[in-house]
Amino acid sequence: MVVRIRRGRSCSSVAAAAFDFTKPALIFPSQSSNFIQLIHSCKKIESFLQIHAQLFTRGIESNDSLRTLLVNSYSSFCRSDFSLSIFNSTPNPSIVLWNSMIRAYTRSGEHEEAIRLYHIMLQRGIEPDKYTFTFVLKACSESLDSRTGILIHEEIARRKLEEDAYIGTTLLDMYCRLGMVGAASQLFDSMPNCDVVSLNVMISGFNQNKQSHQALALFRKMLSTSITPNKITILNLFPAVCELSNAMLCRSLHGFIARRLFLPAVANGLIDAYSKCGLVEAARRIFNGMSESRDDVTWGTMISGFFYNDFFTDALDLFDELRRENMKLNQVSVLGALSAAAETGNLEKGVEIHMHAVDKGMDFDISVNTVLVTMYAKCGEVEKAKRLFFDGMPEKDIIAWSAMISAFTQSGQPKEAVSIFKKMNLEGITPTPITIVSILPACADMLDLNAGKSIHCSALKSGINFDGSVGTAFVAMYGQCGSFISSLKLFDRLQNKDIVTWNALINGYAQIGDARNAVKMFHELHLSGLQPDRATLVGLLSVFTFLDKFYEGTSVHGLTIKRGFGSDLHVKNATMDMYAKCGDLKAAETVFLETKSHVDVIAWNTMIAGYVHNGFANEAISVFYQMRSDNIRPNLVTLVSIIPTAGYLSSLRDGLALHSISIQTGFESHVLVGNSLIDMYSKCGRLDLARDLFDQMEYRDVVSWNVMLAGYAMHGIGESAINLFSQMKGSCVRPDSVSLVSVLSACRHVGLVDDGRKIFKSMRSELYLEPNKKHYACMVDLLGRAGQFDEAWELIEVMPDDTDSSIWGALLGAAKMHCHVKMGELAVEHLLKLEPENPSHYVILANIYADSGRWADAERIRAAMRNMGVSRSPGCSWVEIRKNIL
Repeated sequence: MVVRIRRGRSCSSVAAAAFDFTKPALIFPSQSSNFIQLIHSCKKIESFLQIHAQLFTRGIESNDSLRTLLVNSYSSFCRSDFSLSIFNSTPNPSIVLWNSMIRAYTRSGEHEEAIRLYHIMLQRGIEPDKYTFTFVLKACSESLDSRTGILIHEEIARRKLEEDAYIGTTLLDMYCRLGMVGAASQLFDSMPNCDVVSLNVMISGFNQNKQSHQALALFRKMLSTSITPNKITILNLFPAVCELSNAMLCRSLHGFIARRLFLPAVANGLIDAYSKCGLVEAARRIFNGMSESRDDVTWGTMISGFFYNDFFTDALDLFDELRRENMKLNQVSVLGALSAAAETGNLEKGVEIHMHAVDKGMDFDISVNTVLVTMYAKCGEVEKAKRLFFDGMPEKDIIAWSAMISAFTQSGQPKEAVSIFKKMNLEGITPTPITIVSILPACADMLDLNAGKSIHCSALKSGINFDGSVGTAFVAMYGQCGSFISSLKLFDRLQNKDIVTWNALINGYAQIGDARNAVKMFHELHLSGLQPDRATLVGLLSVFTFLDKFYEGTSVHGLTIKRGFGSDLHVKNATMDMYAKCGDLKAAETVFLETKSHVDVIAWNTMIAGYVHNGFANEAISVFYQMRSDNIRPNLVTLVSIIPTAGYLSSLRDGLALHSISIQTGFESHVLVGNSLIDMYSKCGRLDLARDLFDQMEYRDVVSWNVMLAGYAMHGIGESAINLFSQMKGSCVRPDSVSLVSVLSACRHVGLVDDGRKIFKSMRSELYLEPNKKHYACMVDLLGRAGQFDEAWELIEVMPDDTDSSIWGALLGAAKMHCHVKMGELAVEHLLKLEPENPSHYVILANIYADSGRWADAERIRAAMRNMGVSRSPGCSWVEIRKNIL
């Protein structure tokens, strides 16, 4: 009886395939028994085909045991088509051959075919044995076919084969792989003869289904029986220990391993477990003690352990040591080292590791490419990351898409992140929780509530569970977009609120400076029974940077010490930031100096930003150079914070030095650094350098155009500003309200009234922008300087909002220029209502009177100033001479 399961090669064609190979012929034995030995030793498909050809030509292929061996051997080469041709050519296949064919399909990943063959076998009246069931159950578990798996279990029970240890263990494995851990546990409890193999499968199953406590409980139960754990048991326990991050448990397991002499065989797993439990020094000791037995897995595990615990420099140093010792480079080592380079912003090292990956043929590996995208983005090379993503990755999985979205979000390009998310949706890629968590901060950065709501709908359609990180991300997004009603509603609906969810709400209030609600939520957190963590205290500290008084902040500082976070670097950085933004730089310096021996780049950035925030540009530059002398590598935030100080001081020397450092560190091409450099050169009077840099930028955002426009406006180069504005309108970047302020300011400096009037009118008609007070102030100043006071006054009267001091100040300046007494008096009348204590208004009006020859009125104003105790504020200026600011 021949069963034609699926059309395959004929047996003769399989044998004939051997003759396609031109390699030297093998020396073949004369006896079939010797052929069996030769088949077992064969490692290459080419040689195996020659053996099959010899069997066919000698007419001994029909031997049943040889046919079974041939089917099994072809399956080991994942050639189920060749196995099938042999099976189809057998008149009455034995149960052994049926089993071998089912197994061949399972080995080659054709699980549906394996299950189909099982059903055909039953239809033909062939009685399955225990091996049939184990092979087909494996096919069910691999294809996630729970329905067929349960039916086969029922057939096994009907045949009373459940008690067979081999079948029982296979059933356990199937249920665990299908996620039916409850059914697996019930089956396990009913098994009369459990052995170490079934226990290992059950422990592994608990781990697969994130039930670490049950895995450990089963191990403890195992110790109370006569079953002796083996090294597989220990290896299966490590995921549970890692999942729980229980340091004490890890040490206990280490002791058990040492007593049972398992250490050499499981050392790599123990390094990983210690690392995941935060005991990186213990992991390092095991690594150091393995000097004679380290393999590539050992090195990769230790590098990953360093990275996992934020020991980024150690990870990179160990990678260098691995290269010096000419050890095999595997994917884990490359991924760990690339991730460490990304976190330190070390582009040079990242490129070096990239080259090593290319040398080893890993450049087409999707996991390596995904981390490369992240590395280049975090090192400021976002455009390179984008090119790698679109041009260097022919196949992209959802992890790669999520990495690219995260790269744009973290590099301050939220619009690009949203654009990538939309492209992903157009390609039919379903977002995962990681994708959602990556894209929502971009919506928050843009304050784009509509985009956030759209993603909310997308997540609901995708069936994503909102408990956990996704719900927390939405709570944070709604809060940062100012929709606290939505944020609170979602917060209240979440079933499992952990400390991260509470932190999202507290930080949302903190970011908008709502100290009252932030503190209120903090108290509710305390009442819920949860304990604040590092992120809670960091968020709470940031609240008080918005307050004039900082005594509330000092009380939170005390709480951080009480909670045991006094030496935590993240908390100390937040404390420094709080004190600096509240104006107490001495307190900030004290906290900084307490931990100066092991501060990170964030601490230095915090001190630099604190000095800049309080107007101490010289001190900020001094701290920056001290940071450099301490061999701390500046990152993107450092440069974006420090470059403007050269502009504040008009110190071209410092500006050129900072530009050079940005090139050395690989951040010059980052749009944020480029924008800062353009602004700095403009303020230092070098518009030529600013424009050169602007023209060289690969990517320009709206800020890039605006800072260049502001530079032209600052120096009164109106024609260049108008030309650049025209180029901007023709580019892919849409002008915003800041762009219009800059170009209108440029027009007013050189009196380009017609151009200014035309641009102002285009705001509504072409750009769909509503003019604000700054635009009106520019136009009033432009018209007033041109002496067109009637038109300026008409513009003030039609303003949709109430006027402020900028409008009347512009009119007063123009009145002084033209000695227009009436307009000057009107302007001062309104200004004194808005700013009664400002002496400059009195001074300007007195000068208008004096310039108009109305000396009595001028003296009257000055007398009024003396009677009110108002005095003129003294002016000052500074220059740079021989590298000193004077």
